[in-house]
Amino acid sequence: MGLYYTVEELARTLKVSEEAIRKRLRGGEIRGVRVGRTWRVPREEAARLLGGKEALEAFDRMKEKEAKP
Repeated sequence: MGLYYTVEELARTLKVSEEAIRKRLRGGEIRGVRVGRTWRVPREEAARLLGGKEALEAFDRMKEKEAKP
């Protein structure tokens, strides 16, 4: 369970383009942190975007399944 999520992870889960997420990050609609040339979205903001803590926990379980070989 990460403290931050990538643009790619959120875009895939929300079924929008990565550029749509980046545009909202640049515009301040989504709270995020720049790490070099990439963005990271804090866990609390991801929960807000996904519709709450339960949705975030489901997202985390999905990520864990994808990470296992």
